Amino acid sequence: MAKILYNDPKGFLPAFDIAAQGAQSEVLRILRKGEALGNPDELRPAAVQKGFVHVRVNVCGSPLEFPESSPSIGKVRVKHRGILLTLKGTVIRSGGVKMIEGEREYQCRKCNHRFPCYPELEAGNRITLPASCPSMRSKGCQSASFQLIGDSITCHDYQEIKIQESVQLLDVGSIPRSMPVILMDDLVDLVKAGDDVIVTGILSAKWSSDVKDVRCNLDPMFIANYVRRTNELKSGIDIPEEIIKDFELFWAENRATPLEGRNKILKGICLLRFLGYSR
Repeated sequence: MAKILYNDPKGFLPAFDIAAQGAQSEVLRILRKGEALGNPDELRPAAVQKGFVHVRVNVCGSPLEFPESSPSIGKVRVKHRGILLTLKGTVIRSGGVKMIEGEREYQCRKCNHRFPCYPELEAGNRITLPASCPSMRSKGCQSASFQLIGDSITCHDYQEIKIQESVQLLDVGSIPRSMPVILMDDLVDLVKAGDDVIVTGILSAKWSSDVKDVRCNLDPMFIANYVRRTNELKSGIDIPEEIIKDFELFWAENRATPLEGRNKILKGICLLRFLGYSR
């Protein structure tokens, strides 16, 4: 499972979402059946169906957590396109939450066959209609005339952020690289500028605007499947009681000369760095 998910996330993550939606429908069916058979006077919280259900993949502690799947932002290359990647960095820009079109339904004017069309993020969310009717009938329909079905447009919450690799992990003189990240649905507004994050998703590319006689470039973008703030992890670390008592005792002894206490701590850190204990 980990291997196929790593090699083809664009093909399998939608299948996971469909399975999750089916599971939600089954749970709601069982709940409603129980409510119909139960005591009508008993108060129960009403079950609400979620519009967009997604399976979020946290690779931490799984077979998907290995060096090849977690390159630094500055080392992301074309070879990483299309596989499940995990990037770590700091949010340096957080855009506003917008609406973006996710699906339209069209109908063939000749055979009345209905089919969905999905906008391409890589092409500025532009919809490209098929060259001919995709009907699977035996004779086939070669019509290229379609009409949009009213009220069939589905929209999603959409947000763009930019993450930058940590300066502390760079060599001296290196420039920190950044990567635009796309958040959708339940991932929007989870992080803000200044947050340290771990993002799992798919590396893709967006076509720059097509202008006549101007070369068209591909700009990298990262479509997120899962986002985690590591700020919360740092604040949630449990400190042993004996360590707390040692610090309290240390500062009690240096209450009159706090600068000397600070210098002792800095001297100890520098000594550890010199001996190679960089952690």
